[in-house]
Amino acid sequence: MIKSIKKQSTQLLIGYTISGLGDQFYTFAIPLLMLTRSHSSITMGLLTAMEYLPTALFGIIIGSIFDIFSRKNIMLYSLLMQSILILIIPLITVYKFPIWLILITIFFIGTFDLISWTGYQILISESVTTAELSDVSGKIGLISSIQKTVGPGISAVVVNLLNYLGGFILDFLSFLYLAITVKKLHIEQPTPNSKKKNIKRILSDGIKFLINQHEIKWMVLSFLAANIGFQLIIPMLTFILKQRMHVSIDKISLLFTISSIASIIGNFIYLRYGKKIKLGLQLIAIGLLITLGFILMLDLKSFWLFLIGYAIVSFGSVWAQANFFTIIQSRTPNKYKGMVTSTSTSLTRITGPFIAILSGIIIKVSYELLFSLAILCVLLSIGITLLSKLYKLDYLK
Repeated sequence: MIKSIKKQSTQLLIGYTISGLGDQFYTFAIPLLMLTRSHSSITMGLLTAMEYLPTALFGIIIGSIFDIFSRKNIMLYSLLMQSILILIIPLITVYKFPIWLILITIFFIGTFDLISWTGYQILISESVTTAELSDVSGKIGLISSIQKTVGPGISAVVVNLLNYLGGFILDFLSFLYLAITVKKLHIEQPTPNSKKKNIKRILSDGIKFLINQHEIKWMVLSFLAANIGFQLIIPMLTFILKQRMHVSIDKISLLFTISSIASIIGNFIYLRYGKKIKLGLQLIAIGLLITLGFILMLDLKSFWLFLIGYAIVSFGSVWAQANFFTIIQSRTPNKYKGMVTSTSTSLTRITGPFIAILSGIIIKVSYELLFSLAILCVLLSIGITLLSKLYKLDYLK
């Protein structure tokens, strides 16, 4: 448990805000650096595949580790490793090391990011009551949206003033700040009994709980379908804008900025009205809204229509994500929280590496086909919500 809960949860939010701002440079710079080395859609797909792969490989196990060992130490070491690896990226890029070495480094960064993010979700959820979970989920989403809004602009300024190396150094310092914040936390890890010392036992019990919990089980399947749609589109966004629509870097930055503003608006509305609207109705409405956004993005001749569509998708996705974590956390007892948090998230993203690579192949056939498949995936997600009767979920209590 966390002592001085209010104070420490605030410290965690501040640390997450600062580290996230630094990490926006990484998100902005890596695709552009890879495009300068290779103009291949396959390479861009591999880039995202390396980011998804740790979740597919380790997501289920990582949660169990948090239920056994010191959560503070696990987070601390993972943040320190992320900060070190961030400094390696510009070095292997500047000295023109093989692309495969960059991809491996990105894989390890993604692995440690998964570890620290899982720990962060667990500690935050334990610092509030069930009734406050929606507010906390909304605040985390709001912080993330603000980071994404100012991130592209700040990244462009940093590149002009400090070059890519300077940007990665700032990212390194932001991770270091969060590591120092975690180091100062006073966290009590419950003494594990003989059953909890066995990772295999925790995995077994946790998975049984997940399978038997109706809402969580079907939420995972619904979000898996929707995420496949996102996994088709997101890896190719920069590629589509540069290679197909031939837009400038300024317009690329504008698109991500506007979409982030839409996310902020979505978070504000969620915080204001999320608890006043039935969860089931929210799931259906947001699914339909995201579908509309992808339909608008089908028009690749108009940058502005594409921008509006992506803004709508961003608005809906942050709302959907906040609901996902709220429902999962509110229905999971503390003894399974680490395992269920990581497993449910991992299962919704388990297809990520394969789909990211597949998107690079599909886009060679047809850009429109890529968006059409994404639309079908979101519609399938809505169908699962209806079939499982998740649309009947009531207000958060």
